[in-house]
Amino acid sequence: MIETLLLQLRDARKHSVAFESASRSWSFGGFLADVRKAAHALESLRDSGCSTVGIKCKNYYQHWVLIFALERLGLASASFQNDFGPSFQTYLNVIKPDFFLSDEPLITDLKHYVVDDAWFKQVLNQENNNSVSYESRDFCRIGVAAGTGSEPQKIGLRRSDIERNISQIINSDILSLSEKARREHFNVLCCIGIDILAGYQIVLSALAAGCCIKIFDPVQISLIIARHEPTAIVVSPLHLEYVINSISPLSIAQDNLEIIVVGGRLPEELEKKTREKLSKKIYTLYGTEEAGIISVKKLDHHSEHKNAGVIVPWMDVQIVDGQNVALPVQTEGRVRVRGNTVIDGYIGNVENKNSQFQEGWFYPGDLGFITNKKEIFITGRIDELVTFGGDKFDLRILDRICKNFDNIEDGCVFSVPDENGILMPWVAIICHTEIDGSALSRRMHERYQNLPPITLIWVDRIPYRDDGSPNRQFLTQGIMNSR
Repeated sequence: MIETLLLQLRDARKHSVAFESASRSWSFGGFLADVRKAAHALESLRDSGCSTVGIKCKNYYQHWVLIFALERLGLASASFQNDFGPSFQTYLNVIKPDFFLSDEPLITDLKHYVVDDAWFKQVLNQENNNSVSYESRDFCRIGVAAGTGSEPQKIGLRRSDIERNISQIINSDILSLSEKARREHFNVLCCIGIDILAGYQIVLSALAAGCCIKIFDPVQISLIIARHEPTAIVVSPLHLEYVINSISPLSIAQDNLEIIVVGGRLPEELEKKTREKLSKKIYTLYGTEEAGIISVKKLDHHSEHKNAGVIVPWMDVQIVDGQNVALPVQTEGRVRVRGNTVIDGYIGNVENKNSQFQEGWFYPGDLGFITNKKEIFITGRIDELVTFGGDKFDLRILDRICKNFDNIEDGCVFSVPDENGILMPWVAIICHTEIDGSALSRRMHERYQNLPPITLIWVDRIPYRDDGSPNRQFLTQGIMNSR
């Protein structure tokens, strides 16, 4: 699969850099040699009967070695977060791996093997790397989709899916990865985690195109930018806000930097700062874990905020009414998509498959309309999911946590933009006694580990609409007016 693409690159650019950290680099040839050594050391996993292997490994390079080694053995890999917080447990409950490779011992009954620095030192110093390459039995990559419904779902990609997806990304003129890779030492710095399928496939695409993957610590981002090397930085809006705040106040836009935003709209104020301090070459990607990239917006000129960009050539997008009848252009309705990058359905969940996957179409839950120029505008949601900094959260679940907290009579979670336009969670409560606000915050973060810090306010009443749902827009506007 992907190894075949890298072998082609190795023949042409054997000594070119595939991964680079602050202290060392790894060539394409050296990386593939390490993959084969790791696969040889893990070959017994194939005979154990397991099909899905979880990975928790903080060392970014070693993590990718394990991903490729498992793929070489024909086993499905699933990447997990680097700590054992609520998100880790959620992934564990959804994916249910048969075995686990971890850089530290797990306190669980799950069968696992420790692959720490000592293990890698022993394995990668061996000469024998004559591991056999196997065809995958079914899926070769497992992930979690949590951005289009109230409950996270297990999804999988087969070898053919990944090959097609990354081939379309690197060969299209959307991000021009193939063209960029022809430049000497073009870098990709991906802030999107490997545990997210988007982050996984973007890095694979960059490797397959021949780019160099930068391995970095968050505090090193400003140093990488200061080198003025040709680099594409892949970020969520929240990551981008962090980057902007970490660089020098005197920083100015660079021609050799490109910003690729995944996981949400780019607020106008943050876009302005990005143009001034980082780069004028900005792309925002609209898509889902279930469908991949749906549209791309090039921010090379001012455009409507709700414009999600031009629909990619391989994706068929329609706007439909409540009876799934296609609507004419410029008419708002439900978004549905189909194409060769859309998965067939969730693994082991027939009920949700039937609701969001119908007759080859996937319904992400977004509302919008399409123009004659094949541009798609996203105007809202059919549910209460909201994006805070790139991750989606179900406000109804957060409302329930708030209402069930001791001494709170009623409550509602709503969004308010910060100084850069990034939406942040605010909580309005009716409460006539003292409460521990930090305890309420911890309760919410137990459910959503990636939830940004909350702002708590006391109100006399919670406004409700005629249908019984909270009027969150009223609360948001009240905060905006008070500013």
